[in-house]
This record gives sequence, C-alpha cells and structure tokens, in this order.
Amino acid sequence: MSTEVFFIIICYVFIGFLLILFNLRTTYHWIIKSSLIVLTLVFYIFTYKSFTNLVGWPTSASLPERFRLISAQIYEPSALLNTEGAIYLWVTNMDDLAGLGVPRSFKINYNKELHEKVSKSLVNLKNGVPQMGENLDDEKKGIISSLLKKQKITTVSTTLNFFDMPNQLLPEK
Repeated sequence: MSTEVFFIIICYVFIGFLLILFNLRTTYHWIIKSSLIVLTLVFYIFTYKSFTNLVGWPTSASLPERFRLISAQIYEPSALLNTEGAIYLWVTNMDDLAGLGVPRSFKINYNKELHEKVSKSLVNLKNGVPQMGENLDDEKKGIISSLLKKQKITTVSTTLNFFDMPNQLLPEK
C-alpha cells in the first residue's frame, strides 16, 4: 500500500475520533448525533470503494468501442497455482484525442482465442507497428438492465479484434 493511501486512512481514523469526541462532549439531540455517525460511515464506504480507481488497479468495466493498445500482460490459467487466468490490457480511448489520451488498465477473463489475438498484436507492437483494437460486444449488459429483465448476471465474454493503426493524415507543407 502506498504511503498516500495509508495517510488518507489515518486521517479518516482521526475524523472518526473527532466524531466520537463531538458525540460525548455536546448536548445536541441524539438524532443529530446518530445521523452524523451514519453519514460518516457512508462516507467511509464510498471512499473505500473509490480507492481502486485512485491506486490504478485495473477495471473490469467494458472496454471502449475503439481503442489504441499500449501494452498487455497475459496470465494463463494454472491448476498448480489455482488461478483462472486473466488478460490485462493497457489502452487509450480512440474517442479522446485520437488515442493519445490517458491510458487505462482493463482486466479481461482469460480466453484462448483472445490470448492468441493479443499475443499477435503484442508482437506487432514490439516491431514498432501501433495497434488499434475494436470491442465487438453487441450485448453490453449492465447490472441494472440484468436485474430489470431478471436475468442471471454473468461475465460477458469479450470479443476483440486488433489491427494495425492507420497512418495519420498530415497536412501538406
């Protein structure tokens, strides 16, 4: 854990301590005191959930429709280590500054076909050929739409295609 995250946690513990002092030393109505406790707990939970985005952990969210592949890491399933395997992609969205925006890390469940596609595109990247990807998921189901349709929530297999990035058109001199 980084020192910044540790410092933030220490600050929140201090805020909780101040809340306890406030509740013990003031004569406010018990409804105000209890609502402050509940509000502080909700604040802690939201902050904890947002730490995954702060420290740069990969997201399991859906990939953008078109993206530029920066790098990838493939972990195959292993019976010895009892892991299911995963493919980590570091990509930038092509809709943001033509693929030159801030990269984001994505985690995708391991798939042999996807492993082969990503491996080929990594070879092209190492040879100096920029790679562009396309997310072909037609059924992008969210949790809410699955609940409304009363469907079982499952991990959707991702269908990706990779190809050489087209040359950028430069204006004539």
